Amino acid sequence: MDTKTRKRSLRKELNSAINALSHDEVQRQSSILKQEVLNHPKYLQAKSVSIYLSFDKEIQTGEILEDIFRSGKICFIPRFRAGSSEMEMIKLCSLDDYANLPVNKWNIKQPLDDEERVSVFDTGSLDLVLTPGLGFTKDGKRLGRGKGYYDGFLAKCSRELKKRPFTLGLAFKEQIVPDIPTTDTDIHIDEVLYADG
Repeated sequence: MDTKTRKRSLRKELNSAINALSHDEVQRQSSILKQEVLNHPKYLQAKSVSIYLSFDKEIQTGEILEDIFRSGKICFIPRFRAGSSEMEMIKLCSLDDYANLPVNKWNIKQPLDDEERVSVFDTGSLDLVLTPGLGFTKDGKRLGRGKGYYDGFLAKCSRELKKRPFTLGLAFKEQIVPDIPTTDTDIHIDEVLYADG
């Protein structure tokens, strides 16, 4: 079976496992990981953090987002442009800024395409990327949702930033698998945090 087919069947399997999680279980595991992130040395040292804005069946990042602003870090969030396979990381100014963002077709908050925002690449540095995914191995292989947004963004970070940011994957324990088929364009994550790990 080729890599593409293996990835497709693994995505199906993982989607079923994640969709079966109850609201309470999502909250329980998210709460454990929130503490792990907030106490993580890479988070504590980071001056700038890129964070994904979670939807229902992902590790919830709302309280981490609040802490980023509370602790005076610079915050970046993803912006997906319609019809493009590129994802930008753009600056979020405050929790009020977050509250006022419109939602995109995936029901995730993000600034409008034509709104001028500072990007990570305008600033030249990023310390930490909190990375979502559909599946992970304990040693950092990652399976995304198939669009290559994060792989493309992290590859660009390696090329364009002075120092590559540290990547921290956030996962439910149900998202940890023994192996993930990868290709040359799949980027390994530095460390994966998962509940009950």
